[in-house]
Amino acid sequence: MAFEYNWQNNEANFGPAVPKQVDGGTHITFEIILKKGDKYIALRRPKGTPEHELPPQAKSHPEGLLFFCHNLIRYGESMEDCVERIVKAQAGISVKNIKLLTIFSEIQEKDNQWSFNPTVIAEIEDTPATDDLITEVVEFDKNTIPDDFAWWPKEELKEFLEEYD
Repeated sequence: MAFEYNWQNNEANFGPAVPKQVDGGTHITFEIILKKGDKYIALRRPKGTPEHELPPQAKSHPEGLLFFCHNLIRYGESMEDCVERIVKAQAGISVKNIKLLTIFSEIQEKDNQWSFNPTVIAEIEDTPATDDLITEVVEFDKNTIPDDFAWWPKEELKEFLEEYD
């Protein structure tokens, strides 16, 4: 290596990917809000997002809660490829265009993980179909946000969409 930077202020410096989540580690997870025309789309999932934990309130919602597409980026993957892969895997549709809204950075209390969470809008042309994992597709706008999102309180999602979209 021709140049070696000496980390002095806890700058982000990541090693190679590891096979399991580690206490105090770091992960980058995309939150992908689907949008078709002027409507946002959420997916009702009785079993939650594939490969992710259920939220605490899931026990009181046996019919499922509403989720956006959400998953980890892969090492070296572009943002566009990541979003396309996740939406295809979780909603079965293609992405027409993406718009980066913001990136949240926080330390999770549960495992001391440093979480980077890019939040994007994925513009789509087709509506996802229902199946065993998606029991309902819900369209809404900023004034008709449903109450039963898994990870987004209604008012917080409304404020977020009004600020960023």
